[in-house]
Amino acid sequence: MSQPILVGEAINSGYGKFQVLFDVSFNVYENEILVVVGPNGSGKSTLLKTVFGLTTIYSGSIIYKGREVTGLPPHVKARIGIAYLPQTDNVFSELTVRENLMMAAYTLDESEAKDRVEEVLNLYPVLRDRLMYKAKSLSGGERQMLALAMTLVRRPDIIMLDEPTANLAPVVARHLLKKISMLRDEMNKTVILVEQNARAALELGDRALLMVSGRVSYEGFARDLLKDVDLGKRYLGLR
Repeated sequence: MSQPILVGEAINSGYGKFQVLFDVSFNVYENEILVVVGPNGSGKSTLLKTVFGLTTIYSGSIIYKGREVTGLPPHVKARIGIAYLPQTDNVFSELTVRENLMMAAYTLDESEAKDRVEEVLNLYPVLRDRLMYKAKSLSGGERQMLALAMTLVRRPDIIMLDEPTANLAPVVARHLLKKISMLRDEMNKTVILVEQNARAALELGDRALLMVSGRVSYEGFARDLLKDVDLGKRYLGLR
């Protein structure tokens, strides 16, 4: 296996004095989907926020492409190729779809911004029909596609997604997960996916991280975790 693109080493982090993650270590490899699963309150979302610089890190380190990035603020991490898509408040509700996409491209010159917006509209054609609609008028699935499209405009290397299918109808959730698999299969992106639907996520992912009470209980191939009856029944509600 090649060298990991992102490494977490013995991370202890939380919010102020409230510790959530305990000695968490992990590897993320290029062009893979790493699925992060576990019970509610196990630290899955905190892991993404920690990588992106939104928590207090007490000790440990985060290495991106061989570079120590532990203390870098979120806007710097975004600029060097790490994207974080929160579960909610990930689009500008009062702006149109077009305005949202152009906001995502605000650091680019006009010509390049238009090219990149066109690129993501080809990937998510449903958004082309909604360009003049305000984001708040979109369905839940369409809003998540818009959020993904805004992320892709910036051409990140790693995309971290925090429960993108939450509160979506099952058929819409399956469609969105298929779009997420395209990030790896057609765009060669690296994805870290936090997902409550453990079975669907593990069927999609290459490798998995099982979080329990702020610690890593399993790191390995997603299909092996899917087959592990004991872990699946105890922590993921799998039968």
